[in-house]
Amino acid sequence: MREQGGIGLVYLKDNELIGGYSKMYKNTTNNRMELQCIITALKSFDKPVDSITIISDSQYVIGTITKNWKRNKNQDLWKAFDEEESRVLKSICKEIKYEWVKGHAENKYNKMADELAVKASQEI
Repeated sequence: MREQGGIGLVYLKDNELIGGYSKMYKNTTNNRMELQCIITALKSFDKPVDSITIISDSQYVIGTITKNWKRNKNQDLWKAFDEEESRVLKSICKEIKYEWVKGHAENKYNKMADELAVKASQEI
């Protein structure tokens, strides 16, 4: 079922909070928002960095990226992901790590990102 959704990102450098970002989307699904969030994170890198670690509570996205799960849906976003990941790997950072964290657990930054996404999804 498609409805209004949101993404929330929290940026850390050397384990210190440096910023956050959120955006509302209409006519979407939870899986699309989880994937859009990672695409948005990748797009935000425009200068070379030593390392990038993207942490998400989305088993769908992290499993598909790290365990080569089949990409049955959201082909448009998976294409956008591939393009952004390729751009980042070519010119920004030689390696991107993807890590899964349990949602709604005791990870304060995951909670912050979730709160940003929920708030964005409730915008009028």
